[in-house]
Amino acid sequence: MVKPSREELALWMESVVRRQSQFNPQSYIPHAPTPKQAEFLSLQCKAALYGGAAGGGKSDALLMAALQYVDVPGYSAIIFRRTFQDLSLPDCLIPRSHEWLGASPAKWDSITHIWRFPSSATLAFGYMDSPLDMYRYQGSAFQFIGYDELTQFEEQKYRYLFSRLRTVTSVDVTLRVRS
Repeated sequence: MVKPSREELALWMESVVRRQSQFNPQSYIPHAPTPKQAEFLSLQCKAALYGGAAGGGKSDALLMAALQYVDVPGYSAIIFRRTFQDLSLPDCLIPRSHEWLGASPAKWDSITHIWRFPSSATLAFGYMDSPLDMYRYQGSAFQFIGYDELTQFEEQKYRYLFSRLRTVTSVDVTLRVRS
């Protein structure tokens, strides 16, 4: 695969922001991605990993990736951490999602930990702490599955969730697992 140029990545990200602004004048992604994040966001493969040092923007890239298709009716995304506490600590994914989405038309369900968008798309937050937690997601269909801190998950849990990565008739997006 040919690596896209910085210019191609910038044009691609502009198109994502433009597409979002067509259904919502206020983009759900509040800042432009770095070149490395834009490259990660532009990947069309089924699974991709984003690595780097602490503070390198990995969690932001994961949240951006989950939000890329929230304009598509029926789109369903989920982001995992090992424990629920890991999701809700200050500056972690749930508080960050509130910073990004709190003033948007998206609605937060604090019981199910799911953002619901005007398009009917959803972004959920989940955890898999105990050995059987992965079965909590049995019967679910997600078009995006994200893992924050993948090294904290057993391989079995990671592989099992691929069986939940599937499309539904009305949702035409690339199926993606991102970590």
